[in-house]
Amino acid sequence: MDNSIRIPLNLPDIRVLELSKTERGDWLIKIESTLQGTTCHQCGREITDLHCHDQPFRIRHLPLFEVPVYLEIRPKRYRCKYCDDHPTTTQHLEWHEPRSPNTKAYERWLLRILINSTVSDVARKLGVSEDIVSGIIDRWIAAQVDWSEYADLKVMGMDEISLKRGHRDFVVLITIPTTDGVDILAVLADRKQQTVANFLQSIPIDLRQTIERVCTDMYQGFVSAVREQLPQAKIVIDRFHVTKAYRNCADTVRKREVKRLRRELSKQEYDSIKGAMWPFRKRPENLKESEQQLLERLFAYSPQLKQAYNLREKLTQIFEGRYTKHGAKCAIRAWCKQVLKSGIKEFDSFLTTINNWMDEMTNYFLEGWTSGFVEGFNNRVKVLKRRCYGIFDIERLFQRISLDLNGYQTFAVT
Repeated sequence: MDNSIRIPLNLPDIRVLELSKTERGDWLIKIESTLQGTTCHQCGREITDLHCHDQPFRIRHLPLFEVPVYLEIRPKRYRCKYCDDHPTTTQHLEWHEPRSPNTKAYERWLLRILINSTVSDVARKLGVSEDIVSGIIDRWIAAQVDWSEYADLKVMGMDEISLKRGHRDFVVLITIPTTDGVDILAVLADRKQQTVANFLQSIPIDLRQTIERVCTDMYQGFVSAVREQLPQAKIVIDRFHVTKAYRNCADTVRKREVKRLRRELSKQEYDSIKGAMWPFRKRPENLKESEQQLLERLFAYSPQLKQAYNLREKLTQIFEGRYTKHGAKCAIRAWCKQVLKSGIKEFDSFLTTINNWMDEMTNYFLEGWTSGFVEGFNNRVKVLKRRCYGIFDIERLFQRISLDLNGYQTFAVT
């Protein structure tokens, strides 16, 4: 029984001349073009006067049974009879990008492998240089957004992320939610107000006017830039940033009270309330019975800590309630009065935050607007940075984010 098979190359306009193996054991397929003519690079007319064949060169194609495959072709060169100096033009075939060492099919395949991987890992696996992989990224993935792909924007998210862990070299990620997840619009070099304003101003005016809301944190540079360039958009201070702020206040009370109790209680009494940090941070409905009993013992020694816990949960209930914006403002003001009455000073900084950002915070209640999509997206970017051991070029970061977000769809097998 014959153990050979015939496999089509699936490349148009070529004829296979010879199949052999190289000294390294790679497949080498010599081919020629079956197309007649090309387009003059100078005048743009169709030309059919064959001048010569160029020197043969090799192009890497999709592997066969894990064995590298190379195509060898001598490109046709045609002379233009219409131009005065009769220039010659090399014929280009649709399955190959000029000056690329690979077929388009190979490069799309490589990009699918690169999704959720690293340049160095893919280069090692395929036996190519990192420069080859980087060149493929540059050929196929834009380094900035193509506004023609969008009919409207409506919701925009804005947040910063540091390029190096523990450093303050922040870049700004501009995103929008989509039906499939998130799209990246920009990676800005810094979080200065002018940098953000310049980007917003660069958005085509028709698209800019479709932005209805911008979800962000309480960084003044972001807010000022949005107010300057997008006066029609409502600014939504994200609920999760607000939640983090008032939960930190309650946790500061816990730290202060635990220090006091360590000094004042006997060893036996203090041991009975050890391990209360994580139960204290949980919602009441998520507590196990043993955790609830632990908190009750803790609160018996510190009534003020119980007050802080209850205040934290009351504000959470407000944000989870079905309030109108006006109703939410009234409920939050009533909560602020309870805080003042409690005398717990750790909440003072958050009361100032409420006073400064009440309108933007309560915009959340208009439609439950949140930038949760931004926070989830930021976590993906952090994973990407760790996986790639840091990406410090913002254009490359934009490309890699775009690939991880849309690569399977963009480079799917056709």
